[in-house]
Amino acid sequence: MSEPTADELDKEQLQQLHNATLKASDACLELKKLCAAILVPVGTIVSSFSDKKPNGTLFIAGFMVIAAFWIADSFSYFYQRKLRGAMIPIWRRRAARVAGGYVHFPSSGAVSPTRAAINASMVYYLILGVLFGMAAWAYEVGLLGS
Repeated sequence: MSEPTADELDKEQLQQLHNATLKASDACLELKKLCAAILVPVGTIVSSFSDKKPNGTLFIAGFMVIAAFWIADSFSYFYQRKLRGAMIPIWRRRAARVAGGYVHFPSSGAVSPTRAAINASMVYYLILGVLFGMAAWAYEVGLLGS
């Protein structure tokens, strides 16, 4: 039985990192779906404690749910990008062994925590927050509620 080659080991490591990255990516999508699914029951529960009429607590609870999911999704996105970043040195190492000097690599996976929280993937939470803000404003000026 022969020993595994450096290429085989690198390929295996890249596959494991790729699988972990896909799991993190799936988690981001699931968090977005779960956030939407939880907002309605939270609103219902909060309303049931206030004689089934909207009040400021309803909007505070909504903002808290959105913020909690935004933070959780940001962590997932951050680690997804970290995993992608860990793949780059392996790609470079494999490319160095290829004749002809392969130079096409994915862009850097580096991301700051701030960039993880504020990026195109998080627009979903921003939209939800704006909608809740508009509803809270409409409630305050008397357009919603009793």
